Amino acid sequence: MFEALTQHLKLPDLWQHAAVNHLRAGRDVIVSAPTGAGKTYVFELFVKASPPKGQAVYTVPTRALANDKFAEWTEAGWKVGLATGDRAVNVQAPVLVATLETQIERILTGQGPELLVIDEFQMIGDPARGSHYEGAIVLAGACTKLLLLSGSVENSEDVAAWMRRIGRNVEVVSAKERPVPLEEMPVEVLPQKVRGLEGYWPKFAASALMADLGPLLIFAPRRKDAEKIARQLADQLPQGEPLSLTQEQKSLAGRDVAALLEKRIAYHHSGLSYPVRAGLVEPLAKGGQLRVIVSTMGLAAGINFSVRSVHVSSTMYHDGTMEQQLAADELLQMYGRAGRRGLDERGYVLTSRTSPTLADARPARLRRSSKLSWPLFLRIMRRAALDGLNPFQAALDFAQRLFAKAPPELGLEATTDPAATAPSGRSGALFGLTGTRHELRNSEGQWEELKVRKEGQVSLGEAWRATHSYHGAALGDASYVKDLPGGPGRIFKLVRQSGVQLYGSEIALGKPPEGGGEGIVPTQSLRKLLNIPRHLEVLTEEQITQKALPRLMPHFPGANLLGTTVKDNLRWAQFDHSTQLVTALQDSLGRWVVTPEERTVQRATETGIHMSATVPDQTARAGTPVHAWRMLGLVDSDGSPTRRGVIFSYFQHGEGLAVAAALEDESYPVDELAIHMANLRSDCRLEMTEPGGSERLAAACRGIYGYVNHAGYLEAGLPIGYGEGTAELLGLLEGRGMTRPSPQRDAVAEGDLTRAHVEWLSLLRHVVHAPAHDWDRWQHLKAACALLLEKQASSGTLIMNFHVPPLTPKQKHDRPKHFFMRY
Repeated sequence: MFEALTQHLKLPDLWQHAAVNHLRAGRDVIVSAPTGAGKTYVFELFVKASPPKGQAVYTVPTRALANDKFAEWTEAGWKVGLATGDRAVNVQAPVLVATLETQIERILTGQGPELLVIDEFQMIGDPARGSHYEGAIVLAGACTKLLLLSGSVENSEDVAAWMRRIGRNVEVVSAKERPVPLEEMPVEVLPQKVRGLEGYWPKFAASALMADLGPLLIFAPRRKDAEKIARQLADQLPQGEPLSLTQEQKSLAGRDVAALLEKRIAYHHSGLSYPVRAGLVEPLAKGGQLRVIVSTMGLAAGINFSVRSVHVSSTMYHDGTMEQQLAADELLQMYGRAGRRGLDERGYVLTSRTSPTLADARPARLRRSSKLSWPLFLRIMRRAALDGLNPFQAALDFAQRLFAKAPPELGLEATTDPAATAPSGRSGALFGLTGTRHELRNSEGQWEELKVRKEGQVSLGEAWRATHSYHGAALGDASYVKDLPGGPGRIFKLVRQSGVQLYGSEIALGKPPEGGGEGIVPTQSLRKLLNIPRHLEVLTEEQITQKALPRLMPHFPGANLLGTTVKDNLRWAQFDHSTQLVTALQDSLGRWVVTPEERTVQRATETGIHMSATVPDQTARAGTPVHAWRMLGLVDSDGSPTRRGVIFSYFQHGEGLAVAAALEDESYPVDELAIHMANLRSDCRLEMTEPGGSERLAAACRGIYGYVNHAGYLEAGLPIGYGEGTAELLGLLEGRGMTRPSPQRDAVAEGDLTRAHVEWLSLLRHVVHAPAHDWDRWQHLKAACALLLEKQASSGTLIMNFHVPPLTPKQKHDRPKHFFMRY
């Protein structure tokens, strides 16, 4: 099945043969070779020469790369599948292209493939995802061969030494020379006499094209920069041979993008819609049909465009959140796009006085990121607990196997404090954190354990209050009623109920006019509250009943107007709050307690775990992972993951914390939660004037964890990448009885909407395929997510259902000349 793909390639290099031979001998292989040298060809040769009996999985860091490889190998006649979270196509195929995270579960459960390829293994050092790459290597079984590929790692031998330390049989194969050498070309030596052009970028691009250095790829720091440069070039560069687009391609691209493409100019960034980016710009650029592509920096680890020269305009770029500095190995990846094997003798790096140079690009010395994969640790600790082993010892053992000269600290320190050991001789305060319990002051004024957090909306007439000095009906707590929303008024005695005095609110309207007569002279506070004009000295009875009182009602939301009464020569409006709705927490007596008092206290507990003689009693320092796990309620004092910790461990980032918190709220419908999950991982930023319905998920999360920060997992109490109002933005709440309209979709780029939708679908599929648990709420969520996926598929809104028009034969095979003469 490989003949169609390999017939145009040169004979394998010696280093490629060596790598294949090591794999055939049953050894793991690390391949370190420059971009464009043919690292992927090692995998192709191996599968062709020695087809695995089991599955070969080729993992890449991005969905774009996975889709790219899947399309390439499908066209070549491979029996190939795809797994990227949002897409799952023929996943049992002999060869599977996947993002690495989709394979973690099978590796954890000992069902890894026969061959696991980790392309761009420098991702081990990635702050957000490096722990997943590291964990996959540590947990891969002996029956799984590993093939690691990278062109930007300086210390591959250190990675090999680590793999040998954890029991892997691995060889390093290196190639130093690029098949197409790179040459630095200062812009000053290019043709400079370009008439009729204005602005830096048109002159820069024209000089490069006149020097026959096209196609040209320009990296810009921001989306707006990329679009602006592309439009300037399309407006001013002399017309060459136009690119002919089909009517279907024009309709897909839209007028503005189509006009650029016809002039063989394009911009490329994640704000472009998926069909335009993946169906037009990327294949046309890969086919060499575009003379200039202007891309944001994120392309460095993305699509391998076909270009002769590359220019990186700045060492700084914006990642959507803040300014970032380009790393030397990122530059190396960018420059590696220059030079087309079989078409160019050299690739060119174009530089200016302010741009980085070829000397600034070099491989990185790979180090693990500081982030630990909390979910992996918890999965390992749960497995140990189920096997009757010490979960904390299992965590220590796993930490010892990570890619580091010294294992990362979990926050475990030996202690000689005798108080750390229980009188029975068992570990009483493992890791300095005794067992804790969360308590609620109930409607009888007693502290009780809050095992399940059940919130609901109730009327104040049925709500209770419980403090150290009062417990009873909420409206019987004068201090509470006094602080209810309202104007500048006071409380008054309403009625007595079952021996308890209840209270309402009243506000002074005014006093009778001097000399008698109807109406009132409004008080200064009423004038200010209702903005009554000064010339209106007296309010008539009609004005009081028809205007003043109705305008007072919004200041006492949900309350009932009882009427007016005269006291102390003043007329008062009185309100009853018994029908006003409030959020309350249900106690064990079935009563709803409003603004309840809560606390977390220590409790004595027998862990039943005997520490071995080589592992002393421990203490967890604040700010360390173990301390965080205990404070977030993810593990018990003996190290066994709690139910919350188990659910969290089924995910890969902080989104599991939010899902677990929402599931613990029994009043939170799981079908709504499944939709609200669109806010997780979307990273869409909206200016919201008021909270939408989906913000119940944020409230549930912060209600459990507070506004805490845990690097890589929570920021201000919410998962990293939480996008406020994304469910509304995608229109997922339409027709579900929500009173708040959806935000304007034009507030966010189409590509961002697509990505948010893709992330939501990926999360739904992740839940559906996550491990089972006997908690009925988790089972119901899995069912709700499955139902939503079915509805999305039938509606035709899934990314995989988007129709992308194919390139024409001329667009596929034509080799246009991008060179033009000086004029």
